[in-house]
Amino acid sequence: MSTAADGRELPGRLPVEEARELVLTNVRPLPIESVSLDAAVGRVTAEPALTPDDVPAFDTSAMDGFAVNSADLPGELTVVGDSSAGSPWTGSMEGGTAVGISTGAELPEGADAVVKVEDTEPGTGGAPATVVMRGAATPGQNIRHRAEVMSAGTQVMPAGTRIGAVEVGLLASTGSDPVACHTRPRVAIVATGDELVESGGQRAPGQIWNSNLPVISAMVRSAGGEVVSATVAADSPEATVAALEPAMNSDLLVICGGVSVGDHDHVKRALTGLGAERLFWGLAMKPGRPAWFGVRGQTRILGLPGNPVSAMAVFAILGLPLLRALGGESSVGGEPSQSQPPEERPSAFLAAPIERLSDRLLAAPCRLRERAGRIELEPVAIKGSHDFVSLSGVDALAMIDAGSGRAKAGDQVPVVRLEGQ
Repeated sequence: MSTAADGRELPGRLPVEEARELVLTNVRPLPIESVSLDAAVGRVTAEPALTPDDVPAFDTSAMDGFAVNSADLPGELTVVGDSSAGSPWTGSMEGGTAVGISTGAELPEGADAVVKVEDTEPGTGGAPATVVMRGAATPGQNIRHRAEVMSAGTQVMPAGTRIGAVEVGLLASTGSDPVACHTRPRVAIVATGDELVESGGQRAPGQIWNSNLPVISAMVRSAGGEVVSATVAADSPEATVAALEPAMNSDLLVICGGVSVGDHDHVKRALTGLGAERLFWGLAMKPGRPAWFGVRGQTRILGLPGNPVSAMAVFAILGLPLLRALGGESSVGGEPSQSQPPEERPSAFLAAPIERLSDRLLAAPCRLRERAGRIELEPVAIKGSHDFVSLSGVDALAMIDAGSGRAKAGDQVPVVRLEGQ
């Protein structure tokens, strides 16, 4: 750490990759619980999900038409019943007979093919009715066979899979309900500052709207976390301690503001007094240099800068991977999805040049676009880390290494998405 002229400690310049390693060190997925499929959206499977039954569970018709024995065709057959989805015909077909059948209905015993209704015409019979089959049929025609998709006991999805809409459909279609998932990470958020006013409140002179709480809350939920509290702490040592102490009964405590070197930045001292162990303070990155990270017991604590663009950038780079790891999300090999080597992480191509910083990494806000079959990053100019308005449409950060000159249009660079899914 360096110090200012007045002897005050200044934040360090820890490389972002080293900071990420510290954040993810010794992270283990949270405990397992069995939840209904409705409650599983956004969670991560803790065990392989196995189908309890064959899919399909019985031979079914793929068409509206008639179930027949192919050896009887072509010819005029007697219609002896009807099989509809959910109401199968329970008799046994004999030679020269047909059963009307609808898509998805169970195939009657004795049938080995389904003839589309378009390939038939009414027969001459009155009661019972008959139907004329104009052509031949082959065994298995227009039939979905039992277990042709998967057999009972087959793995539907592996452990470590985040459950979204498609996954819900897959689990539901195979009868895999309930499902074993990791518990959601419990996240407490504290924003500091006398200047903050909640939306809908009365803003006094010198005050600003509080955007950090809703932004970080939304990012937490996008990564499958549960926001258990979201509070504002006034700029005093006592108020800071009072807000932080109960918030430490969580898996992750996120603090917005109060971690820099100003006279009203009380967070670091409050955390020390509450028994938190600091693992780093300060990143070699813009925006977000004064980020703070530490632990107390099982609670991980991430201190973000107060400026909203900086807070969002640091949380996307460090907070979202931590939540995914706590929630049990895995990549190939079972490691947390954001702890793979940097060269394996997502990347995209710059659509325009970006000036490098000589001494630290630049997290540049961008819009992701697909052009000519590849993903490109359109840089977005902002007026500073206080300028959230200019971020409209931004969904990613381009990670531009320190150096001289520009990162050129067409360069492939690492990318961090601003959402947790």
